[in-house]
Amino acid sequence: MEQCTPTLNTGLRGVTVASTRISDVIGDQGKLIYRGYSINDLAGKACFEEIVHLLLFEKLPDSDELAAFKKRLSEERYIPDELIAALKT
Repeated sequence: MEQCTPTLNTGLRGVTVASTRISDVIGDQGKLIYRGYSINDLAGKACFEEIVHLLLFEKLPDSDELAAFKKRLSEERYIPDELIAALKT
């Protein structure tokens, strides 16, 4: 009987894990792309909320959309007093 030695492949180079339109990584070129925008173009020009809006809604927000989105996010940040007290103990 011939002995078989399994081949161990480490890493995921060349393996497609999932397909998405949200982002792309072109590692050998050092590129990260969100919804068609290079991260280099977004960095320093778009705030956190603009990037989140882009990722969720597939477009950068205009000023009214950004204001409404920031308001909505801030409304979701409420932490009950009981939780704050529990965290302090």
